[in-house]
Amino acid sequence: MEKRMKRPAGLTILFWRYLLTTGAAILALAVLWWMGLILLMQMKFVYPAGTAADGVDQLVYELGAGAKTPEDIPYYYRWAIFDEDRQLTDPGNMNRLQLSYAKAVLAGDSVRQGIFYAQYHRAVQLPTGELCVVQYDYSMPYGLESLQKHLPEFQTCAVLFLLAAWLLTGFLLTRHFAGLLRRDAALLTAATQTIASQRLDTPLKGQARVREFGETLEAMDQLRASLAQSLESQWTMEQQRRLEMAALTHDLKTPLTLISGNAELLQEDALNPSQQEMVETILRSAVRLQDYVAQLQAMTLPDTAPQQEKERVSLESLAEGWKGMGQSLCGTKQIQFACSPVPALAVSVYRAGLDRAVSNLLDNAVRYTLPGGTVSLCITAGEGTVTIAVEDTGPGFSAEALAKGEQAFFTSDASRPREGHLGLGLFFAGQIARKHGGSLRLSNTGRGAKAELILPI
Repeated sequence: MEKRMKRPAGLTILFWRYLLTTGAAILALAVLWWMGLILLMQMKFVYPAGTAADGVDQLVYELGAGAKTPEDIPYYYRWAIFDEDRQLTDPGNMNRLQLSYAKAVLAGDSVRQGIFYAQYHRAVQLPTGELCVVQYDYSMPYGLESLQKHLPEFQTCAVLFLLAAWLLTGFLLTRHFAGLLRRDAALLTAATQTIASQRLDTPLKGQARVREFGETLEAMDQLRASLAQSLESQWTMEQQRRLEMAALTHDLKTPLTLISGNAELLQEDALNPSQQEMVETILRSAVRLQDYVAQLQAMTLPDTAPQQEKERVSLESLAEGWKGMGQSLCGTKQIQFACSPVPALAVSVYRAGLDRAVSNLLDNAVRYTLPGGTVSLCITAGEGTVTIAVEDTGPGFSAEALAKGEQAFFTSDASRPREGHLGLGLFFAGQIARKHGGSLRLSNTGRGAKAELILPI
């Protein structure tokens, strides 16, 4: 027969169990303590607390009648002898403090004296005419005089022992019940760490002993399973999207090849200047489209992209190609192009990617600069970095463009309402900068926009 699992207790029941268990333990200890006192009194190890008070009348009578001398007084009394003028003649077994109590009583002070116990006094006139003061209290004396002299006061020690037993019991029970909560909290912490470390295929282990913690653990396990399923669905959709994008980029290659081939054939014919300019525009646009297709393919299927190696080249040779590209782009729109002097420096870069990134920055600058404006390329070298800056005199970046310009497919038509584009130029430029270990920085200069590729040397 299958063993039936015990249903965990709730927090309310657990706290009530703690209170009842602690209360029962304290009561049981009090009963055992009282039974122990009774047993010790039956064994004559100690006497009841009223022993001295019960026998003081008989003692005073016997002292006054001469049947007992002060030396015969039981050890659990204190006594001292005073003369007729109430001057101390024999301190007996009283210490200095106890004598001060006796003298205060003889002087007529009715206030009860004592630290732990109130001290009571009886004065009796001895047959010799002297005055004997007997002092007693309601403490429990030991059964033997030697124990009374050498051991601590029994009643106070017994009470302290009971308090210590109560404290120890409360500590142990609190530690036990706190351990239940601590173990359940450890399960929740482990579950949180499992989810945080993205080990979503690993079921959460352990069973909580508190119902509320168990329900939380079950909810976290359901969350783990839901996240695992969601991530799996997202991964499947991402794979499907990549496959569709790869298929699209592959299908675009054929018409682009046909467009480029036919434009090249047309370029060989005898064309008038207007027709020649149109063919060259077709060829440039086809090259740009092929570039976008390559960027899409690299972004959607990075695992299939060929591994590139860095090349060590001079900035002057790189800048020559960027100058020609900038002059060609600016010439079609009657925009002035300027390039500052280039530092004589050799750098290690991914040349093809860097050329494409600078091309995208120049293309963006030309696209949003009106005829008669200026696009400038400035290359500077600092401490450990090279900065490639492209500035234009266009409308500049909007606040949204400054924040999201590096996101794929982001366009800001409201701030730059010129030609529509795919929104991949800045995204790809940022990727190339990070691939070099650098960054892309966008800003406004007051005259237009500025995009900077900051690369470590």
